[in-house]
Amino acid sequence: MLNKINKLMRLPEKIACDKRLHFLVGVVFTMIVMVMSTPFIASILLPIYAWGIEIYQRVTKSGTYDNYDAIAVVLGGVTVMLPYLIKGI
Repeated sequence: MLNKINKLMRLPEKIACDKRLHFLVGVVFTMIVMVMSTPFIASILLPIYAWGIEIYQRVTKSGTYDNYDAIAVVLGGVTVMLPYLIKGI
């Protein structure tokens, strides 16, 4: 039983560090937008922001374009919005 719990606790280590950071960016961005406006506005701005980062990196050649990075940002934001989605606000 302890071995299964240990495997579960170490599961996030299998996700690339870059993706974990993008997830956190999505969390922070969504929290800031939701404090300043509504969850609806955050749900509109989140994918625009996520893919905007990737397009900016491609245009300026400051990084590599990766859809999985944008998806990680969106998943981070959805995690913050989940209580509002469940509650139906």
